[in-house]
This record gives sequence, C-alpha cells and structure tokens, in this order.
Amino acid sequence: MEQQALHSFLHRYFTANECSILEDRDGVMKVQLTEEQDEVLMNRPFYWNYVKRVNGKGIPMQVTFITNPNRREEKGEWLHFGSPRVHQMFQMLRKKGQITRQYEQVETNQQTSLTPWLILNVSINFKGTQKRQEIVSLGLQLINGSMIPQFMDRLGSISLSPKIPDYCFTLTPIIKLPSALKRIEAYLRGNVAKQDLSWGEDALRLLEEEKQLLEHFYKNDVQTEDDEDEEAVELKAEAVERLEREKSALQQRYEPKIEVDVINSGMIYISQSTSSKMIADHLKA
Repeated sequence: MEQQALHSFLHRYFTANECSILEDRDGVMKVQLTEEQDEVLMNRPFYWNYVKRVNGKGIPMQVTFITNPNRREEKGEWLHFGSPRVHQMFQMLRKKGQITRQYEQVETNQQTSLTPWLILNVSINFKGTQKRQEIVSLGLQLINGSMIPQFMDRLGSISLSPKIPDYCFTLTPIIKLPSALKRIEAYLRGNVAKQDLSWGEDALRLLEEEKQLLEHFYKNDVQTEDDEDEEAVELKAEAVERLEREKSALQQRYEPKIEVDVINSGMIYISQSTSSKMIADHLKA
C-alpha cells in the first residue's frame, strides 16, 4: 500500500514539475527530467555550473524509478519513503510550494461558485528500533466539514490553475483555519491510534534491556567507596558522565517517537458539482 502511494506521489510530482513520463507500468516509471529537476535531484552541480559558465545547453537525464518490490532488481533506482531521493523531492516541495492556491478550471458563461477545500499533505514518521514513513493527503471541505483521505489522488483528474476562471467566485469558508487544523489533527491522531503500535512497546523493552546492560558494564567504574582518594573520585565522576552520555544516546536511538511533518498545504477551490461527486465517491469506497 505504501509503495502504491509512493508511485502516485511520483506521478503527481513529476507531472506538476513538467517532466515527461516516458513509461509508467507495473511500478516502473521512466522520466525525462527538466533542467530544474535534474539540478535538484541528480547531484550534478559540477556539470550544471560548467554548462552555465559556457552558456551552453545542458542535457537533463532520463531516470527510471522502481516502486514495485517484485521488480527492484531490474535496472533503475529503487525508491521507498525513506529513500534520500524521495526526501529531496519533499524538500523541493517545502521550498518551492509549501502553500498553494488553485482553482478548478470550470467552463461556464454564468456565475458559478467554487467551494473551498483545505488540503494538507503530511509525512508521518515512526521512529524507534525500526523506521517507517507514511504519506497522508487530507482534504477538508470548509463549508460542511467533509474530510477525504488521499485527496491528492482525487485531484488528479481535475484541471487546476492558480487563476480563477471567468464568471466564477469563491464561497467564504464557514470553518475557519484554526478549527480546520484541529479537525485534521484529530483525524491524524485517530488514524495513528488505530495502527499496530506494538513496535513502540518492543522499542521500549529493548531500550530498557540496553540500559541495564550498560549499567552492568559501568557498575564497578561508577560505584563509590568512602576511603577513595581525589583522583579515584574524579575518575568515577568521569565514568558517570560517560554512562549518562551513552544512556542519552540509547534514548535517542531506541525511544519510540511519532513525528508529523507538513510537506505542503493549500486552498483548492472546486465547483459544487465536483465537490459533491468527490464526497459521494469517498462514501462509496
């Protein structure tokens, strides 16, 4: 499921950044990058600096990305949500378009209202003895409060533009932004709570075992006695400091955490007919 979501994300990312998708079949995507995306993703600063200095025309790379686990041995770059390449894309989104405003391109010759939706794309990072990342895209309708998960997938078939179409106007949100964000936060908390969290219990158990081993290892070094001289006291104090540092390092490494990072967000204005269809399709699913 995560790999399918990643594949959908890649398709949206490259399409939005005007890259040509040359092949997209069974978890393998071949992409012709633009100059901008080549510079962002392919780590060729020397090449692009040279091209610009000689006023030449660079040749962006064609890249094959694989998200299907059954085809990961084929020629191409295997991607998962923890891949450095995927994180480069997330960073690009944060830098370039963290907040956007888009309008459905409705063809009409009469006054037509557009319904406001708040979209929030987030990464949920599960950290502990094992690491996992989940991408969630939520759309919240700011008139009646309908919420649709995997909202970006549903926007794929809708023509959007930063320019509002002629004869169209936007409805004023009834649900204000602070309230909308609280609703999304509640949804995310509920979504996490439904998942199997035994990995966190395992991480805490392992953390405690590692701490006990560490304390046993340092036992003789930190145990004080009444008749110790000043040098011995200093050595034991240093050992205590080392013990605490190593405990802190274990805490950082094993303590289970769930962190939520916003990738990007925006206001999407969609016609009432399209909004109603999206809600109906979601309820049927």
